[in-house]
Amino acid sequence: MDRKSVVNQILSLLVSAAILAAGTFVFLTLIRKPEQEASANPKPKPPVVRTVPVLEHDGRLDIVVDGIVTPYREIEVAAEVAGKVVYKNEACNGGRFVTKGTLLIRIDPRDYELQAKRLTSQLEQAGANLNELDVEVKNTEELIKLAKDQLDIERKEVNRLAGLIQERIVTDSAMDKAKQAELTSRNSLVRLQNELQLMKTRKTRLRSAKELVATDLELAELSVARTEITAAVDGVVVQDLAEQDSYVQKGSPLFTLEDTSAVEVKCRLRMEELHWLWRQAGSQRSAQAVAADYQIPQTPVTVTYELTGQDGVRYEWQGVLSRYDGLGLDEVTRTVPCRVVVPDPRAVNLVGADAIARPSGAPPALVRGMFVSIQLHIDQPDPLFLVPEPAVQPGKAVWVVRDGVLALVKPLTLIELIERQTEAGDLESHWLVESKTSALTPGDRVVVPPFGVLSAGMAVEEDGTP
Repeated sequence: MDRKSVVNQILSLLVSAAILAAGTFVFLTLIRKPEQEASANPKPKPPVVRTVPVLEHDGRLDIVVDGIVTPYREIEVAAEVAGKVVYKNEACNGGRFVTKGTLLIRIDPRDYELQAKRLTSQLEQAGANLNELDVEVKNTEELIKLAKDQLDIERKEVNRLAGLIQERIVTDSAMDKAKQAELTSRNSLVRLQNELQLMKTRKTRLRSAKELVATDLELAELSVARTEITAAVDGVVVQDLAEQDSYVQKGSPLFTLEDTSAVEVKCRLRMEELHWLWRQAGSQRSAQAVAADYQIPQTPVTVTYELTGQDGVRYEWQGVLSRYDGLGLDEVTRTVPCRVVVPDPRAVNLVGADAIARPSGAPPALVRGMFVSIQLHIDQPDPLFLVPEPAVQPGKAVWVVRDGVLALVKPLTLIELIERQTEAGDLESHWLVESKTSALTPGDRVVVPPFGVLSAGMAVEEDGTP
């Protein structure tokens, strides 16, 4: 074996040993790498979510609906007597304000005054006739007394002659004359008694006639008074239909007067909103007093009106939800028509940053046709919760973090979306949630966006938002 072949064999062994060593190194490296990676990668942390606490609502439940102002009363005044309009006050024109008792229209009263004068004379004559009859009755009663005395005398005479005729002291003709005189006295007494009875009957007739004349006189005087038409209440003339010098018939419309002492606001409530009113009434009902089933619970309200161009300023009036406007639900809207009464439409309060004093453009009173917002203030027997609007998920559900674990609470009874001012002065939307029917408790923290895919039972970390 020469030197060259020995060198080749040595090189082959060295190459083989190098390949074997490289393979062993690669093998050992591949085995250790997963262990090193496993030890190098820490356990994944739970996702971080932003949470806010559930708060208790410390105020009343305020339900806001829209409404339109309508008159409290519209008085249609018509002529109660016929005649010519001889006077019309300038205040009796459409749009004018009048006070109670102001004379607005006078109808010619002369015909009715003459009739009243004639009936007054007839009444005096009827009284004189009754006085005359009283005198006649008194005289007749005196004549009856005399006739009775005369009859007694004649009877005594007949009795005396009856005793003498047996002794034949007097003749039969004298006895007959005495009896005839007694009969004449009796006839006179009966005639006077009949006359007295007729006088009493005539007195009743004359008294009835006098009362009839007195009634006619009262009617005539009432007609005279009805010729002057005055304002029955403080209000505004919204329609005038009669002009001066025109002739009006009895019952002809003259003008329409709107009572401004109060106004009403028409609104509509859903059955869900009435539910809270009925709950309030149920909590205040005692065992002895049962409210009428067809009466709406009397509830204080605030009526709000806003003018275009005056942002941040509101005009408010206080009123009360007083009654249903009819009975039952509207078949089209499925709502219940109701009426709100504002007892003082001129008592306006200004609310807002710029409402320091009444501006020149402020509405002086609440009048018909104004579109307003109505805020019903309802006292609730059970507390309510405030849940931020973004936290409420489809299906009326919220994610709640309890002991670092997510829980899905649903369904919530959402009452109303309200604006609530934060400590920074910003307005945030919150849902009012009924506490009695939800699984929420005060202090629960609900998850608000943004967040990824969540599932019940997932461990999470809170970002510490107060």
